[in-house]
Amino acid sequence: MHCMSTVGDPLHRSAIRHYVVDGLLLEVFRRDLPAGSRLIVQQLTSKFGVSSTPVREALVELESIGIVEFVHNRGVMVRPFGPRQLREIYQLRKILEIEAARGASGHIDLHELSELDDQFAELQKCPISQKEQKDWSEREMASDRHLHELVATHCGNSRLSEELRRYNRLMQVIRDIVGNQRQAQELAIDEHRKIVRALADDNVEQAAAAMAEHIDRTAKSAEHVFFGDEQA
Repeated sequence: MHCMSTVGDPLHRSAIRHYVVDGLLLEVFRRDLPAGSRLIVQQLTSKFGVSSTPVREALVELESIGIVEFVHNRGVMVRPFGPRQLREIYQLRKILEIEAARGASGHIDLHELSELDDQFAELQKCPISQKEQKDWSEREMASDRHLHELVATHCGNSRLSEELRRYNRLMQVIRDIVGNQRQAQELAIDEHRKIVRALADDNVEQAAAAMAEHIDRTAKSAEHVFFGDEQA
């Protein structure tokens, strides 16, 4: 896992920071870094092949979303991660996404929403043999990301947009671990189309309700894959 960032590297510092954040999130969620693990900057710079600055920035970002904590005289420690913590992540994401959906309702270009709905409809019409292929899954994920990015961009609150993007990166890592299950993706398409239609109709309450339904269902799916019947 080496980025090998050097002076003149085309990767911007923020992209390098995201690279480190995603890598550490993956290890925490896979429990390769259990609760109480100490994260040492010098070791991480060697591990990821980057300078200390993006590593320190990545640790600050991880602290802001509750993945690590800065402990006096001990350094940066990984916080516990289990069913309760995963539910808390989704609860906060739900609050953010609902508020963003309310703000974005009626403010996204109707042509862009129509095109997005057409993409989801086309994915639904594909035969099962195609839905089992990697290409179909990647197209669904791209449309998924596009919708959530549109909502974040047009919610009318720059701080909310920034926070949403931070959580959406976290969600992407979770999804990489959960895997692209066809049945779950088909359910997501139905949910996304409800959100798109409500946004296009400027139906604030319906957009919020559709977003809440979507987040609740994905939270249950993620918890089942991560922990099965494990108790909080």
